[in-house]
Amino acid sequence: MLILEFKLKRLRLKIPPPIVAIICGLMIWKFSELLPTLIINVEIRHGIAYTLLGIAGAIDIWALLSFRKQKTTIDPRYPHKTSSIVSCGIYNHTRNPMYLGLVLILSATSIYFSTCFGFFVIAAFILYMNAFQIKPEEEALEKQFGEAYLTYKSSVRRWI
Repeated sequence: MLILEFKLKRLRLKIPPPIVAIICGLMIWKFSELLPTLIINVEIRHGIAYTLLGIAGAIDIWALLSFRKQKTTIDPRYPHKTSSIVSCGIYNHTRNPMYLGLVLILSATSIYFSTCFGFFVIAAFILYMNAFQIKPEEEALEKQFGEAYLTYKSSVRRWI
């Protein structure tokens, strides 16, 4: 058990979130080929999927512009390089809009390929991100910014 815990700790902040999302997207695609699919009209499915992609794109661009405005790093593997807490714009509504954007992209992928099993992959993605990306980021930001980050954290939800 101790060895497994040590190996799992080594995953913290190691794999860039877009890579994790790509792996999950490929799993969703593969599930769509191997498992039963949803029975929803293709135009409706694609319309919903494209809408979710548009929302995800808007969220991610808004988040990136907020980081650029604060002149701080966007690389989530190195939270200690953060020069300031980004709390403006979309960061007033969610502490992790870029990850939310990835969840929306994965949701769009699952709907596009018509696989309800993709939502299990999305749940696994969220669990992975919480454990191996978000919690370590929060620990580093709490250490670096102290009470200012704790105040922000208490006023803005992690996801939505």
